[in-house]
Amino acid sequence: RAVELWTEAAELGSLGAHHQLGIAYYTGEGVKQDKTRGIRHWQVAAMKGHVFSRNNLGMVEFENGNCELAVRHWMISAKLGYEKS
Repeated sequence: RAVELWTEAAELGSLGAHHQLGIAYYTGEGVKQDKTRGIRHWQVAAMKGHVFSRNNLGMVEFENGNCELAVRHWMISAKLGYEKS
């Protein structure tokens, strides 16, 4: 049920909902795992300034061995105020 509500909220422009959907799809929590779909939700939110989504994109790039791109994501997230980046 949470995924349904997040989907509705994301369609209305909620960045937090995109972030939560990203987590759900990337990890497979409550839905069939679809990492690509999860990343797309994070990208939508990150492009509009959602720092946690931007940070998660950095983690994905780091896990994939793209350290340079990971650092870019983390720098943007940090500049937007997320100290853990």
